Amino acid sequence: MPTATLKQINKVLGRNFITKYGTRQGIVVLGRAVPFGIGALIGGGANATMAALAVRASRRAFGPAPESWPAQP
Repeated sequence: MPTATLKQINKVLGRNFITKYGTRQGIVVLGRAVPFGIGALIGGGANATMAALAVRASRRAFGPAPESWPAQP
């Protein structure tokens, strides 16, 4: 059976399944969205950690910022 035919059958059966078992639709949607939320949390935590490490390394390399900046010519 061609792949295109199987995809069409799955589309129709998928809609019928969700329509017939509509009370579970929220669970299906949640089950698909949760991995993205977990990935976002892990990615956000990693970004915050990397930013803190970059700031710490730059302070170590360049020292504290000057109290005042020299005037431009």
